[in-house]
Amino acid sequence: MGNTPTKLYPEGPTYNDTEFVNDADILNHKNYKNRSKNVSLANTLLNPNSNSMVGENYTNNTRQKQYSIFNKIDRDKDRKKYVKDREKLKEIHARGLVVKYDECCDGGFLAPFGCYNFDKLDYNIDIVRSLIIERKLAPFYTPLQDFDETWSREEIIKIVDGLPLHATFEENLEEFEDVPIGDLKKPNFDYLVDRSLSKREQRRQHAMIFKARLYRKRLIWQETANESFLEDKVDAKKNKIKNRYLPSDDLKYSLYKNGMECPICFLHIPGPLNYSKCCQQPICTECFVQIKRSEPHFPHEEVDPTKPITDDNSKDPNLLISEPSNCPYCATPNFSITYTPPTNRRTGIGGIPPSDYCEVAQNEIQKQEISGQEKENKETLGSPTSISASASPLSSSSSSSSGNKHKDIIISNIITSDDIRPDWEAKLKKERSRLAKRAANATAIHVSNQLVDPEYSLRQNSNTSSPAKYSVRGTNSKTKRKQLSLEELEEQMIKQAIQLSLEDQEKSKKK
Repeated sequence: MGNTPTKLYPEGPTYNDTEFVNDADILNHKNYKNRSKNVSLANTLLNPNSNSMVGENYTNNTRQKQYSIFNKIDRDKDRKKYVKDREKLKEIHARGLVVKYDECCDGGFLAPFGCYNFDKLDYNIDIVRSLIIERKLAPFYTPLQDFDETWSREEIIKIVDGLPLHATFEENLEEFEDVPIGDLKKPNFDYLVDRSLSKREQRRQHAMIFKARLYRKRLIWQETANESFLEDKVDAKKNKIKNRYLPSDDLKYSLYKNGMECPICFLHIPGPLNYSKCCQQPICTECFVQIKRSEPHFPHEEVDPTKPITDDNSKDPNLLISEPSNCPYCATPNFSITYTPPTNRRTGIGGIPPSDYCEVAQNEIQKQEISGQEKENKETLGSPTSISASASPLSSSSSSSSGNKHKDIIISNIITSDDIRPDWEAKLKKERSRLAKRAANATAIHVSNQLVDPEYSLRQNSNTSSPAKYSVRGTNSKTKRKQLSLEELEEQMIKQAIQLSLEDQEKSKKK
């Protein structure tokens, strides 16, 4: 075997059993929090002169107790910090879903009305808001349950005046019936968790309490926005003062008289809507944001009854896939939509105030713009430069370049479900790394069991094999034991320890 190789990492300081583990000790051992397990394993395997198979580090129980205490405390701190960060992000996301009447665009809003559950609204809020403001995606409208074409102008305006900003919340959900929420003004609610439960049950209870508290907060935030909306409407009518964010009667009538029904939610929504690129079917924005890629999964395989079913944990994590969404109408893959904004109704953000909208004036402006464009087209077509250009050999290249520009404009206005959820690839990689880490840990445990007990793998195989197969394996057990020699197992353990230590180093560098 040669000389004793040096150890991968230096040993930590020793402690007495009576020493108290305080915060200073934890800070001094911050470098050991992610690799203490790999240190002991690698140093043991690289010390061939050790008389015991357990190794030098494993014999020092006091030192290992200290390491385990430090690692447990560090893991708990990291996990709590990770949970707190995720909870803050969820609260920020929930605040972005509150409908506010002063955040309007072309008669619609930047947040959904609430036709679907909160769990399905996991799209990127900033991207969707920017797309609506840029007029590349239809805004979220307040829908009507029914619409009658015989309604008069006064009837439509009266119905629209009674519409809320957001769908009503259920005050008491059965899901959160017995879940305590405590004081919502206090960010910390760990005191509500029952400490007599197991660690896993405590985590589940913590997640359920946070979910109930977030639901109650969303209800309060939306009620506050609704109250502000109603108060401003009452003040505007009583004092006969224009509120620049409240829509005029012309805007209310113009929105809903030309509306249409969404084929998915069957609600009457102001137009124009988004249209699917493949089959040109209308779809409202609230239904579009529900459509997303499938969750990471292994490819579906045909089940052969003659072969044993392979567990997902034993498959290669790199085989995980996340298929793109299909069109809800024609099932065409890579579903995408296009949107053409209204030319006579540019109000709110990037346009005139909704209170200043006048249908007659806007129609006149639209007619002037159309007539002006027609005149420009006639002048350009009738001019001698255009005639000479059409006769010249460069006309084909110029027309092709203009056509390419038009195509680029169209392509830039195509929105896919991946555009509003750009983190799908990161989620796929995260799931692959999680399964790879689980497989690596399972392999390390299996190899260590073989190292301590060479007959471990034979017993494991005998539990799942038939009597006939067991007899065959029993006859070849001696040859298998020779193949799985101690040196090969040590090499596998060394590779596994080095791989885990390198992964921990990369994680610590990223942090």
